[in-house]
Amino acid sequence: MRQRFITILALMLLLCTGVRAQKSVSGTVTANGDPLIGVSIRATGTSSGTVTDIDGNYSLSIPETTDSLQFSYIGFNPQTIAINSRSRIDVELSEASELLNEVVVIGYGVQRKSDLTGAVSVVESEDLVDIPTQSLGQALQGKVSGLQIIPGSGAPGADAIFRVRGVGTLNNADPLFVVDGMILNDISFLNPRDVASVSVLKDASATAIYGARGANGVIIVTTKQGGDAGAGRITLGAYTGTQEVLRTIDLANATEYANLINEADLNEGRVPRYPNPEEFGEGTDWQDAIFRAATIQNIQLGFANGNEQSSLNLSANYFRQEGIIYGSAFDRFTLRLNTSRKVKDWLKIGNNLSLVLSGSDNINAGGILLDAYRTSPIVSPRDSLGNFNNTSAVSNTGNPLATIEFTDNKSQEYRAVGNLYAEAGLGKFFTLRTSFGLDFNYARNRSFTPVFEVSANQRNEESILSVFNGYRRNWLWENTLAYNNDFGRHHLDGVVGLTYQDNFGEFISGSRSRLIGEDPSFFYLSSGDILTATNNSGVNGGDWGLASYLGRVNYVFDDKYLITVSGRVDGSSRFGANNRYGFFPSVGLGWNVSQEDFWNADGLISRLKLRASWGRTGNDRIGDYNYTALVNSGLNTVFGTDEILFPGSTLTALANPDLRWEETTQSDVGLELGFFANKLQLEADVYRKVTSGVLFRAPIPDYLGAEPAVRNIAEVLNRGVDLRLTWRETRGKLTYSLGANFSTVHNEVLKLDGDRNDFFAGGLGIGGQLGTNSRAGNPAGAFFGYELDGVFQTEEELNQFPTLGTQRVGDLRFRDQNGDGMITPDGDRVVLGSAIPDAILGVNGSVAYAGFDLSFDLTGQFGNEVINAKKMSRFGAYNYETSFLDRFSPDNASDTEPRVTLAGQNIETLSSRFVEDGSYLRLRNLTFGYRLPNTLTDRLKMQNFRVYVSGTNLWTNQDYSGYNPEIFNGSVFDNGIDRGTIYPISRTVTFGLDVTF
Repeated sequence: MRQRFITILALMLLLCTGVRAQKSVSGTVTANGDPLIGVSIRATGTSSGTVTDIDGNYSLSIPETTDSLQFSYIGFNPQTIAINSRSRIDVELSEASELLNEVVVIGYGVQRKSDLTGAVSVVESEDLVDIPTQSLGQALQGKVSGLQIIPGSGAPGADAIFRVRGVGTLNNADPLFVVDGMILNDISFLNPRDVASVSVLKDASATAIYGARGANGVIIVTTKQGGDAGAGRITLGAYTGTQEVLRTIDLANATEYANLINEADLNEGRVPRYPNPEEFGEGTDWQDAIFRAATIQNIQLGFANGNEQSSLNLSANYFRQEGIIYGSAFDRFTLRLNTSRKVKDWLKIGNNLSLVLSGSDNINAGGILLDAYRTSPIVSPRDSLGNFNNTSAVSNTGNPLATIEFTDNKSQEYRAVGNLYAEAGLGKFFTLRTSFGLDFNYARNRSFTPVFEVSANQRNEESILSVFNGYRRNWLWENTLAYNNDFGRHHLDGVVGLTYQDNFGEFISGSRSRLIGEDPSFFYLSSGDILTATNNSGVNGGDWGLASYLGRVNYVFDDKYLITVSGRVDGSSRFGANNRYGFFPSVGLGWNVSQEDFWNADGLISRLKLRASWGRTGNDRIGDYNYTALVNSGLNTVFGTDEILFPGSTLTALANPDLRWEETTQSDVGLELGFFANKLQLEADVYRKVTSGVLFRAPIPDYLGAEPAVRNIAEVLNRGVDLRLTWRETRGKLTYSLGANFSTVHNEVLKLDGDRNDFFAGGLGIGGQLGTNSRAGNPAGAFFGYELDGVFQTEEELNQFPTLGTQRVGDLRFRDQNGDGMITPDGDRVVLGSAIPDAILGVNGSVAYAGFDLSFDLTGQFGNEVINAKKMSRFGAYNYETSFLDRFSPDNASDTEPRVTLAGQNIETLSSRFVEDGSYLRLRNLTFGYRLPNTLTDRLKMQNFRVYVSGTNLWTNQDYSGYNPEIFNGSVFDNGIDRGTIYPISRTVTFGLDVTF
């Protein structure tokens, strides 16, 4: 239905193109005597346009009334040439002597790049469209220094996780998002093909204007407008492709499994259960059973026009992604409308609006993946009659294919995000802007489980239906007054503002069992037994408000000396009356050294800029009303001989009226260099940021009888270096570019609560054992356990070295760190690694020649570790990773893999045996395209026609034995722990086309 609608819409737009009297203009575009390929030529005030061919030639049919042509090319100064009745116009473009006039979107305004004192990175639209994904975050991976993008899951429709310059809090470390001026907590709704540019604000000089929400960085997204489209431009883009799991885990086959279980039985004093392991052969590959080759599709249709008075950009997008695990899927339809109109010389009004409808077929991916990892390969998925086999009888696991079969869980989400604004010019230098934005979300979910029985451990005796309906609305009203003036050698601009934001939502949910039928027509609560009814309701998505006052001043003298001062006062309902308001200032300095008279711009170094900044920002993402006490009022009790029911309540969490903001103080020193007439650009930043008063609900003694209050207890340090290097050049018909960004981060907890030295977290699934410790002096959420010292080879070694419990020959030996002759939790556990990488890398490049183009992206991270916790959690005769095949035995004196057991210290104790290197290097994207020459596109009445093939995640170099070393579990204390439940990422190959009329 949606695809049919989009097709009809495309045909209607194509039929709306008008016919008018035409004339032809042709010519050649060169630079330094060499022809330029791909120069954009547009007839002003019309939709007519083209690009130069491999010889720099162009030919364009334009309306008789057109009076000029616009020539533009990246890295060169644009030109507008009057036609004056000529039929041939040759143009010589000059290279932009400075990239400094580039305009960068910053908080509450724009600024020339040359005037920036803060650390801001910009990604343009053309760098976002090669990755076949619905997630803007995943499209950004590897493109910005200091920005780590983690694919939180490979599930269809999954969004990415953003980390700007490390993790500076023990709470939510997500950055703040701003889309066309609307402040949001996520950008999952955005269609990457609607995005014009992304600005990543990293230091305090850039983020202090966002005050209490700027500590984790700010991502500003600007969507496409129609101002450059002339009388009209129609665009059509589409791709389709297939996905498959990027890699699988090496697991034992049926024969190997039987031998390992037999050996475990012998080691634990039991009779081996499989007399003839070879009879099982290869057995069942359960990973192969749950994974599939899945399709991915996208189609985008857009229309734009614009001039000095008005602009319009309308786009419709449909995205469909099947999951690589059977039963999962996601689709999304997005409609975007951006308009502006200059209704008076002094007044402009406009809107930015995005409407999104998305739907998901959900599965219990975590349980399915873990069962596929654990289930015995001896058992086949189905018996001879086609019924699901009982896998729990052998390996105490559910049959993952049965879980898929009996899961019916569907979600839908409707979301509207946008704003209305008006800008009024007050005199020559002032602009007053008011904007009202709204983010409204309505979500619903329906889950049905039928009656079924695979085994005693995998069955459902009564059908059950559960439903959820919830909404959330977030409105933002902003009013700003901007000033901009140049006088003599001075430039001064600034902004002051007053903003209000409010967020609230509610949900209602319910369930019933014993439905009268299993047909979807009965999937309503009224179809179930009223005696089994449950219901619930509450706040959905938070209940908070924020009032703010902001200001910034930029001063530039002689294009050389720069100063930026900014600040914001925020008042939040999330904090008590004693500390409800906070002030967040910053100052930035800059020096354009290459603008000095003594500078030789024709030398090796063509540009030099120095900048430094200091500032303080905050983080308020701690939940709502944590300064109040929590009371459970549902404790009703019977008292007295008459057995009267009395209502009761109890204190469950303590209050803290002195709760205050987390404050991050950041210093940054930056360097910008241009070499060889700015063909080679280098940006480098050294930063240090310390977050004090980190908010956390630290444990207190149990005898107090309540949960602790949230308090400002900790201090966290992040310091590092961000580097960005780019080269872009055109040589005749050849255009090529190469860029790399590299970032380091050192994360350290400076102090915890008073005398408390440790905070343990990160449950591993074995007896409640915790795997992380945020001890002062170590990274937040550092892995904490015993260091492996080999395997006990002989009885003499057992007597010589200390043990942890009743270990035997063939068991793991742990290092005695303090030399006291004992292995104890307090004395011998050490830091075994961290999920936070020491460095992240991105490399990208492109080359174009004779209509052909090739581009690539590499991403990587280094110095992080992963806990392979799924290898530890064993509660039955689960399958084994092939690393167990090198186990200690009478015939194999392994010093790394212990003897096979089904329980005990070898698999229940966190040690360096289960900590693996999480570094990787990945070919994120490789795209090869071909653009039709002008001679053909002109005949077809097109401006551009390009076809391409693209591959994503084609190659990965990693040592980690799991699916993907990028493990995100939602908490800084829990990241990097692979419990075998995260949906794997996929390798994708797509074919697509882009057409412009």
